[in-house]
Amino acid sequence: MATTVRATDSAVQVEFEVRDRDCFFIEASGVAGCRVRLEHLVRRSDGKLLEYFTVDGAPTDRVLSLAADAPGIVDARLVNRGVDGGLFEFVVSGPCVTTTLADSGAIARSVAAEDGVGHVVASVPPHVDVRSVVETFRDRHACVDLVARRDADREVPVRTKSGGRVALTESLTEKQQEVLRTAYLGGYFAWPRKSTAEECAEALGIAQPTFSQHVRVAQEKVFDELFDGTDSG
Repeated sequence: MATTVRATDSAVQVEFEVRDRDCFFIEASGVAGCRVRLEHLVRRSDGKLLEYFTVDGAPTDRVLSLAADAPGIVDARLVNRGVDGGLFEFVVSGPCVTTTLADSGAIARSVAAEDGVGHVVASVPPHVDVRSVVETFRDRHACVDLVARRDADREVPVRTKSGGRVALTESLTEKQQEVLRTAYLGGYFAWPRKSTAEECAEALGIAQPTFSQHVRVAQEKVFDELFDGTDSG
């Protein structure tokens, strides 16, 4: 039975089931028979997307081989190897569900795919027409089903932030948060390092000195919050 979509004065959550094989994460999950989950994304200044996906149930070489053959993937690399998969970094220029949602005014909350079927959960703010979001999503992606629509007061947040985490990051600019999280996911802070400053900067589409500056300023702000701004000198 089709789900009715209405304009609303309150925020809602919508959930899509997608079988658009032009989306790399859906195609890869189907070909490799694995589960793929979006961890983080950044829209670069050149219009491309930097995305981090966790892949479970597929050899890492198989995932990289699929990425090399995908027309929408500009670059791909393994950041952290897992037992049967790992964390991958992709630079994407092709169709992307997150871009579609952002362009329509919605906010992606959860993006995953398994065995060729994508599951996308998004929040639609009160000022955005739900019908328009759904129609835009259906126009840009093949084989889309709206499987759920929930009022905000019934919505269970996909990801929550503790008060401590908010306090540590609220002083950061959006760009500083993007760079710090990208550095973390890319293994820049790991020992031994899994990514250099140059590799992180290249992934973000920015100069290495700019990356280093953002990281240092962001670290200082976080440490100020963590240690109450006390002077250790």
